[in-house]
Amino acid sequence: MSTTSFAPKTPFQPYADLFKSPNGPGDGRPTAQQIILDRFPAPTTATALKGRVILITGASSGIGVETARALYSAGAELYLGARDLGKLQKVIDEIVSTHKSQNEGNSYTPPVPQKLELHLDSLSQVRTAAADFLKRSNNTLHILINNAGVMACPLSRTKDGFETQIGTNHLGHFLLYTLLEPALLSSAEKSGKISKLINLSSSGHRMSTVRFPDWNYTANTKKTGDKEENPDYVKWQAYGQSKTANIWMASAIHRRHGTGANPRLIALSLHPGVIQTELGRHLDEEDAKMFEQMDFGPQYKSIPQGAATTVWATVAEHFDDPANGGRYLEDCGESAPKVGDANLLGFEKWAYDAEGAEKLWEESVKAVKA
Repeated sequence: MSTTSFAPKTPFQPYADLFKSPNGPGDGRPTAQQIILDRFPAPTTATALKGRVILITGASSGIGVETARALYSAGAELYLGARDLGKLQKVIDEIVSTHKSQNEGNSYTPPVPQKLELHLDSLSQVRTAAADFLKRSNNTLHILINNAGVMACPLSRTKDGFETQIGTNHLGHFLLYTLLEPALLSSAEKSGKISKLINLSSSGHRMSTVRFPDWNYTANTKKTGDKEENPDYVKWQAYGQSKTANIWMASAIHRRHGTGANPRLIALSLHPGVIQTELGRHLDEEDAKMFEQMDFGPQYKSIPQGAATTVWATVAEHFDDPANGGRYLEDCGESAPKVGDANLLGFEKWAYDAEGAEKLWEESVKAVKA
């Protein structure tokens, strides 16, 4: 297995000028819908992704909703994963009704997005969800967007005993991918167009590499009743390692299926930006003070702006070329190495650690019994 780094020598950043002077949510930085219109101007917009089957996790709130909305506007056939199907149905109804009202007289309306119950903190339920998806989609999948996640939660465990952040953000998505991998590869063969895997990571990956061998925070854990305590557990460190895992998973996948003589799957990871969504539901007063001191004000994006990099990764011509895969993205472009700790932009030195990515792959296969 090659351990060549996928880090770009000269990062491709076509929207760089729009990100030079951020001025808070709703400023001149692109939205997800603008990315669609830039890539597929009218009158091609409505049918640009016709026939492309896309699965998005965490699609009932935040940037998952806006990602779905933008891709639906381009004609994609969507499957949307979430825990709360009632909430998800309301999202689907709103996306469809808005699309119809804005596209009256258009000759093509994409199929109504299908909802998929998905609990990433339960491996057995992930297996059920994957089987359900494959049956309904006739084993067809062109693009998998792993958007769901949790952040900075107190020490807790998934249904299978994994620390919640590594278990949900990484291992749940890792298992989902392995179950859907054959569909991604066969769909590329049938369509003649490379499939895609897109993992949502974060600038938070800079908080920690993966903590081998105790990535699950089991050493030094003491249990009192239903409550666990571990002096080693730092919620932001745990979040950071899960976001590094998202990057490493994508690069390991690209190394397997995006290189060589017959590339069939390009894999990418990305930082969506600083956005106020339900992802912050576990934040406390101490976290609020930390964010206030860091003064993110102008950096904050609206939710539609926060979905833009995901949509760019999905539709950009740049990623029709598998030679550009395995990369970490931000601000609708490829990320460069970080400069200083205060700046949110840039990847940490371990982001392109190929040996770490391969070790993570091996440990993840064992953990989920893939």
